[in-house]
Amino acid sequence: MSLAQWRQFNFFDKQQTTDPIEKGKTPAVFQKQDISVFATGRGHIVLADSKGNVYIVDRSFKTQMFIAYDGGRVTHLKQLKQKNVLVTVGEEDIISAIPVIKFWDLDSLKPTEGTDDIIVPTLLRTIRIQHGGKTYPVTTFSILENMSQLAIGLANGVVILVRGDLSKDKTTKQKVIYEGEEPITGLGFREQTKSTILFIVTTSSIMSYNTTAVKPTITILDEQGCGLGCAVMNDAQEMVVGRDEAIYLYDPTGRGPCFAYDTPKSSLTWFKSSYLVIVSPPVTTSTHLSNGARASLSFNPKRTSTNELTKIAIFDTANKFVAYVGTFLGGIRGIFCEWNSIWVVGMDGKLYHLDEKDTPTKLEILFKLNLYVLAINLAHMQKYDDASIAEIFKKYGDYLYNKGDYDGSMEQYIRTIGQLEPSYVIRKFLDAQRIYNLTNYLQELHSKGLANADHTTLLLNCYTKLKDVSRLDQFIKTDTDLNFDLETAISVCRQAGYFEHAVYLAEKYQEHDMYLDIVIEDIKNYETALNYIKKLGPYEADRNLQKYSKTLLTHLPHETTQLLIELCTGVLPLATINNNSAVLGSGFKSPTPSDNNTKALSNLPFSAAETGSIFSDQSGPTLHNGSNHHTPTLSRMAQTKNAAGRLSYHPPSSRKFMPAFVDRPDCLTTFLETVFEKLWGFSSSGNASPTSEATVISPSSNKNAELNKLGEKSWSLQEQEERKTIWNTLLELYLMDDMESTKEPTGPRERQKRKREFRQKALTLLQDESVQYDTNQALVLCQLKQFDEGIVYLYEKTGMYTDILRHWMDKGQTDRVIEGVRRYGPKDPSLYPMVLTYFSSTPEVMAKSTQELHSVMKHIDEKDLLPPIQVVQALSRSNVATIGLLKGYIGKKIEHERRELKQNEELIGNYREETDKRRKEIEELQTSARIFQVQKCTGCGGTLDLPAIHFLCRHSYHQRCLGDNDRECPDCAIQHRMISEIRRTQEANADRHDLFFDQLDHEDDGFDVIADYFSKNTMAFAKLID
Repeated sequence: MSLAQWRQFNFFDKQQTTDPIEKGKTPAVFQKQDISVFATGRGHIVLADSKGNVYIVDRSFKTQMFIAYDGGRVTHLKQLKQKNVLVTVGEEDIISAIPVIKFWDLDSLKPTEGTDDIIVPTLLRTIRIQHGGKTYPVTTFSILENMSQLAIGLANGVVILVRGDLSKDKTTKQKVIYEGEEPITGLGFREQTKSTILFIVTTSSIMSYNTTAVKPTITILDEQGCGLGCAVMNDAQEMVVGRDEAIYLYDPTGRGPCFAYDTPKSSLTWFKSSYLVIVSPPVTTSTHLSNGARASLSFNPKRTSTNELTKIAIFDTANKFVAYVGTFLGGIRGIFCEWNSIWVVGMDGKLYHLDEKDTPTKLEILFKLNLYVLAINLAHMQKYDDASIAEIFKKYGDYLYNKGDYDGSMEQYIRTIGQLEPSYVIRKFLDAQRIYNLTNYLQELHSKGLANADHTTLLLNCYTKLKDVSRLDQFIKTDTDLNFDLETAISVCRQAGYFEHAVYLAEKYQEHDMYLDIVIEDIKNYETALNYIKKLGPYEADRNLQKYSKTLLTHLPHETTQLLIELCTGVLPLATINNNSAVLGSGFKSPTPSDNNTKALSNLPFSAAETGSIFSDQSGPTLHNGSNHHTPTLSRMAQTKNAAGRLSYHPPSSRKFMPAFVDRPDCLTTFLETVFEKLWGFSSSGNASPTSEATVISPSSNKNAELNKLGEKSWSLQEQEERKTIWNTLLELYLMDDMESTKEPTGPRERQKRKREFRQKALTLLQDESVQYDTNQALVLCQLKQFDEGIVYLYEKTGMYTDILRHWMDKGQTDRVIEGVRRYGPKDPSLYPMVLTYFSSTPEVMAKSTQELHSVMKHIDEKDLLPPIQVVQALSRSNVATIGLLKGYIGKKIEHERRELKQNEELIGNYREETDKRRKEIEELQTSARIFQVQKCTGCGGTLDLPAIHFLCRHSYHQRCLGDNDRECPDCAIQHRMISEIRRTQEANADRHDLFFDQLDHEDDGFDVIADYFSKNTMAFAKLID
């Protein structure tokens, strides 16, 4: 490949250098015609002439000189970088021409007297090179930076290796390591971790030599060599060789990269990290030289003339382009690199420097030429940041996009991810309808974790538009970490009809709500949904059943009811879903994808207050499966072990699930009955559940009622409210007119039997004294449903006997009225007038109850329950009852009144006689003397002798038979004291009007109370005088 075939750029600016003092002139040292060799390093340039002088030039072109070879000449220079040591190779005697190597310490420069331009550096040591007693010129040399090894190449094809500390050792060992027939044209050391390799280049071959091996050998790397000056080491410690047809790179293993460059080459110089400065042999302006017309050993000033042109090319080996091509009239004396510039010394003494353009300028040049790949490589080499490089990729992508190369442009845009706003790329490819390319970009965006919800939506829409199920599977079912918005992905798959993928994602990442929503609303696989809810554990099952129980009850009523029972009774197993598993739902088949294939989910309206556990606020022990643990809310469920070793929890309230059974009252009945029985031991059949651990059983006996009251004390207020709610709901269910919601046809006989069973359950429920239900509410419900047994029970429970009889009267059931008056009449006498009125209300009732009417009247008469006037008034309210019906009763009552009146008159006469007798006795005691003729002692019964004591009551005693302080007759004292106490009580109660009115309110006949008070003279009582 010729020079013209490589891309060429002008990345270097050529300028002539002038002396800073003498403007317009080249620095004087470069104008010397005998300058032959150059070296650079450590911030200065070193030149040497054919007279043995060495010149050191700094950045301001101030020059200092010292004599290195007095009377001789300098042929080679090397400025070490690690140490400020200058290595010179020259000849002290031109006649003998023995090569002498000298090491100069440039850190210790001593100026001579009278001038600062001439200095005297410290000569560290001198080494003479001689082989076989003959002298041969040195063609090239190389030295390690640590000055431990030095290699000398001679024109006779011999390479001599000098080893040791060249800066300190007094003696060094020289060893011939190679002898050949061709001149040595290049040497270079390569330092490796455990070895040091020396590259040897001749005009006919290229070899390597391991200087640190125990038995070192020469290894031939190539059978072709190069001319003098065309071999140089690069920064990667590779030997760069230039031949007419190409440039080759060599490492110890052999030839490496090759750059076809079919141009004659006279010298190579390495600049910075990747530039190779190639100098071609000079040609005259009139005649071109042949390919072999070049100097084989050195530049020869005598061979150039003022009309010769020398071409310099700077080749970028990293980016493979020519960075600069320039020509110099009159030939080139030398090239060296320092201060970030390439310096060219012409044969005419002029000094030029080639300055590399800055990177932005070079990039602008490449942008104008649309060479974006080179621009990117250049930016990488210059350590540009990611944002700057991404901007170049963006420009490159825009360029390809405008050309219509959408695939290529997308490759560039993908490289901008993380720096370029994704919307910029997305907008372009949406407008161009390049969905496939956009899919690639979005997929890469997700793989780098930089996608948002909108990107996920767009990517999944692209998959669905392309119907690329395989890539959709790869994106969704990948085992890597989640790198997309999960909720968005599920929603898009669902909307597009890819339910299988949506379900997979929801199940894998534990999105229970979405999983159930899809399975129930879209796939309609209710059985799978129910099984999934079972595996979620109590908390999640509670939350999801509140949302989906109504739908599940519609399609799987019995299975769903059973699950609700397990949840609300505390026996549902804990969660068995593995968070790391991703098992696709069984048997899911996605229907044909469509763009609009979703349904809205109906959320059931439940109060937030009903979502807690029924035991959230209890203060006492809970009668629940033998467990006494409780928690404030279901979200902090206590996980304990019951007697059977099964994990349990505090169940949620069953109230919040009741609305879901609106279309299935039969299932609701089963649900509430089972919950009621398992939690509190109540059975609607009237017996306690034999397997229940609760202490409360049906109140079918007095003993059971006492147990109920005992258990009620240990239930919390919230639990009592729960029981009350379930009780009310069950009662309403039992009294429903139609419980047939199972869609199973039944006959009239079965329906009647079922109705009787439910009515019996309702009555048993009403008799449950452990539930403090609202009697009025229950009564209204029984009345609405015309449940006679329940109405009568509630009336009786509340003592509303009048309402019981009125209920049966309204229904025209005379037998029940008769039975009721017999049962409740003694408790409530007011029933009898009402019954008498009812019996005489119509001829039909009278005909049916005549015998019972007589019986009632007889009972009233015997028990004296009503005065006759009330009986007559009750029967006279209608024209049905006749005088003949009352004749016997009235006659009997008149005769009884007559007898009672006669008895009272006789009793009054007796009381009057007794009163007169007592008054006479009192008068006699007050006015007449009492004669005592008693012969025996009333106390001991012995003959009465003196001393004796006589009392006015005609009792006499021995003095010895009485106590010292007895002043009353012992026989009459008790009666006297009782009378006195009665009198004192009557006196005290004379002002206690409250006692009088209280007695008046509680007695059936108030007149008797008043008469009794008057008879005892309490109304006008005189205080007793002791």
